[in-house]
Amino acid sequence: MRTFIRVLALLPVLVLGSCGGGGGDGDSEQGPLPASVLGQEYLIGFGETIHVGSLALEFTTLAEESRCPLNANCVWAGNARILVTATLGRTTGVLELNTYANYQVRATFEGYLIELRRLQPDIPWMPRGPLEEYTATVFVDRASN
Repeated sequence: MRTFIRVLALLPVLVLGSCGGGGGDGDSEQGPLPASVLGQEYLIGFGETIHVGSLALEFTTLAEESRCPLNANCVWAGNARILVTATLGRTTGVLELNTYANYQVRATFEGYLIELRRLQPDIPWMPRGPLEEYTATVFVDRASN
C-alpha cells in the first residue's frame, strides 16, 4: 500500500517532467528531419496542417482548377494549382504546386523536396465543388544537392 501511495505522489512530477522538452521558448532552430518521416506520401485536406517531423505543411489555397470535368469534351486535361504554406523553425514559405506536369509539380523548401502527387477529387465537378472536399497527396524527401 505504501508503494502505491508513493507512486501516486510521484506521478504528477513524472508527468510534468516529461512535458517540458528542452525548456526553451520553442523558437530554436530545428535540426534535420528524421529519415523515418522522409521519402513518404502524406495527405493534406484543404485548410488543414500536417506535421512531418518539425516541418509543417498547410494546404491553404486552391488557386486554379481548370482540369477537365466529368462528361466534358476538353482539348487538354487542364491543371489544378494549389498553394501550400511550409514552416520549419522560424522560416515560412508559400509553395506553388500543380497537377499538370508541364508546370511546377514540386518545390524545395529549406533543403526539403515537396511534390504534389495527386489532388482529389481527380475529376472536378462543374462548377467547382466545395473546397473542403479537396485533398492533396504530397511527397516529402530531402532535396538533391
